[in-house]
Amino acid sequence: MSRHVDPERDLTALRALAVDRIVSTKQAGRAGLSSFDLLELARETHLHHLMRGMWATERPADDKDEHLLRTLAVLRRHVKRSAATAHSALVLHGLPTLECDLARVHVQRESSTTTRRGKDYTAHLREGEITTMTRPPLIVAEAPVVDIETAIVLTGLLSGPRSAAVAADAAARAGLTTPDRLQTVAGQRYRGSKGIGAVRRALADVDGRRESPGETLTAQVCHGLGYDLEPQVWIGPYRVDFLIKGSRVVLEFDGAMKYRTPEDVVAEKRREDELRARGYIVVRLMWSDVYNPKKVKAKLERAMAASVA
Repeated sequence: MSRHVDPERDLTALRALAVDRIVSTKQAGRAGLSSFDLLELARETHLHHLMRGMWATERPADDKDEHLLRTLAVLRRHVKRSAATAHSALVLHGLPTLECDLARVHVQRESSTTTRRGKDYTAHLREGEITTMTRPPLIVAEAPVVDIETAIVLTGLLSGPRSAAVAADAAARAGLTTPDRLQTVAGQRYRGSKGIGAVRRALADVDGRRESPGETLTAQVCHGLGYDLEPQVWIGPYRVDFLIKGSRVVLEFDGAMKYRTPEDVVAEKRREDELRARGYIVVRLMWSDVYNPKKVKAKLERAMAASVA
C-alpha cells in the first residue's frame, strides 16, 4: 500500500532534517519518504529539487541563492572531497559575481589531476589552499572553500577581468584579502595561465574603499583613460563616489538601486546643486557608460574643460 503524502506534515519533517535548507533523498528515505513522494511534494509545496539526490526545503530567493544551495549540495554529496572555488566560493562568501555563469557550480577536488566537467559542476585540479567557513543564517554548517585569492583569480580566468576586479574590491573592503596577496597568487599559482595578464592588470588597482561593482568599473574605465581618482571624498557634508585628483570634477556612479523613492531623487538633486554651488562639476555614469569608454572619455573631457573655464 502506497504511503499517503501529507504536504504540510512531510515538509515540516524534511525541514527538521535539513542542514542549511538542504536535505538528501537518502535522509528523506529514513523519514519514510520515497523519491516519488519528494517529486509530489515539489509539485505541491516549496520543496525544490537542486540536483540528483539533493533537495532544498524552500524555493531559492533568486539565481544567486539557488547557486549557493547547489554549491552546498555538491559539497555535501562529495563529503570532504571537494571545496568550493571560483565564483561558487564568492557566492558562499556573499561577494559580487558580476558576469559569472551561475548555472554551473565550481569545486576543487582533492584527487583531481585535470579539470573535469560533470552534469552539475566543474571539478578543478587542486590549486588553492582549503579552509572552511560559515555565514549564518545562510550557512551554519562549516563549508569547505579555497582561499579567497584563488577564488577571485580563477573567477577572473573563467569570467573575465571585470569579474575578478569587482569581487576583489568587495573582498578587500570586507577585510578578506589584500592587493599584495592577490598579486602573489595571480603571479605564482597561476603563472602562464591563459588570460592571467589581463586578470593581474585588473587586480593591480584593487581598492577596498569602492562600495559597489559599479564604482569598481567606473574606477577601472577611468584609470584606462588616464584619470587618477580619489574614492569616497568628503566635500562639506557630502561624500562623493570619486574626485578626479587635481581637479574639481566629481564622479558619481548611478546604480538602479540608488533612488528607491521620489524623495531620494529630490535629495540627490539638492545634493548636486550644493556641490555645484561649491564650484564642483558633477559627472554621472550609469551601467551603460562604464561599458563604453569612448562615451566616458567624452563626458570627462567636457567636465575637465568646464572646471577650468
